[in-house]
Amino acid sequence: MAPCSCCDNYREVMSSKFSRSIDDRRTPDNEKDKMNVSVSVEAIRVVAYVNFILMIGCAILVFNARVVPRLAKGPVDADGNPTNSTCGSFNGFLGDQVDPPVLPGEGFDAPTQSHLVRAFGYNNVCANWDYSPAREITAMIYPLFEYSLLLYLFFDFVQTLIYYKKGWVSQTYYRVFMFMFIPIIIGCSWFRMIFVVIAYTDLSGHTAGFFCLQITLILIAMMNTYFILDSKAAYSWIGGRKGTMACASVYIFCNLIISPIKLYLTAEIVFKGKPAPWSLNPIAGTFAGDAVDKIWMIFNAILPLVVSSVRCFSEPSLEITVDVPAANWTDDDGNIIRDDTEEKYQYDENGKDAAAENGVEEKKLMDSVVSAGDDKSHTPSV
Repeated sequence: MAPCSCCDNYREVMSSKFSRSIDDRRTPDNEKDKMNVSVSVEAIRVVAYVNFILMIGCAILVFNARVVPRLAKGPVDADGNPTNSTCGSFNGFLGDQVDPPVLPGEGFDAPTQSHLVRAFGYNNVCANWDYSPAREITAMIYPLFEYSLLLYLFFDFVQTLIYYKKGWVSQTYYRVFMFMFIPIIIGCSWFRMIFVVIAYTDLSGHTAGFFCLQITLILIAMMNTYFILDSKAAYSWIGGRKGTMACASVYIFCNLIISPIKLYLTAEIVFKGKPAPWSLNPIAGTFAGDAVDKIWMIFNAILPLVVSSVRCFSEPSLEITVDVPAANWTDDDGNIIRDDTEEKYQYDENGKDAAAENGVEEKKLMDSVVSAGDDKSHTPSV
């Protein structure tokens, strides 16, 4: 027997032994009421991306206001007196990779001498929450992004399922989405490890958390664009269906170039503990790896925010009806009351009690039967 069947049978047995007192029926006339909810799936994605940008913005503020002065000052004791402690961020890890070098127990300039600069040659966005108190404050803000993104993924799953049942997306898209759904959920959830594994103690483990988020953002962006193509969406202000298809195709093509490069660079750090040599090559006043970071962020965080903003105002929302069936009712003695609520509290479009009308009709029928019987009894026999 399948596990679901066992659960259904167990639920049937347990629900048959559950009831509520008839006294709980405070407003029987409202028991047929249902809650109708309109959900714009893409609006939730907008909220998620805005929360991501908000998280980064808060991290930058705390980094500049609190972290940079603290690290520049160097290690101090509880009374604020300088010490030669080499614990934590003052461990001097890879200090010889920057100029001037950073020795163990010395303060350093976070924008130019952080542990990421020593390892990669440049600071990426993660450097803003690598040190206390930015790490702790950002970790408290992160759930705003994580929960909103998980909520979006749930409703995107529901939307994909209903679109497939209605025939508005292909079976191929549906299967690809279902295959990608679990990795997307896992990647979103595991990003929190970036606040658990500290950069200056385990650079590979720290970067692995961001690696998970990169995979999630890439898959979300690509699957949403695939949805636009597969559902044959058309926005008249960019040339109708042809223009929409052209824009979506160009985006996918470009993202298929930049995202694998970004994932490769991150994987080099996660699995080898050091950046790819060519990522440190100078290009346009910065490093190649830094340029890849910025382009990748545009294609997988900024442009998806723009696209989701357009879609949330253009596409129809999910219409959800929420209802709950009544439990068994019991009287004061604990006896189950068999009450036909489906008939008793059903109202027709004119607001009349249908059950009462049915009772009147039944009474008329009985009266006619009795009347016919009386007429027959008074008919003279031949």
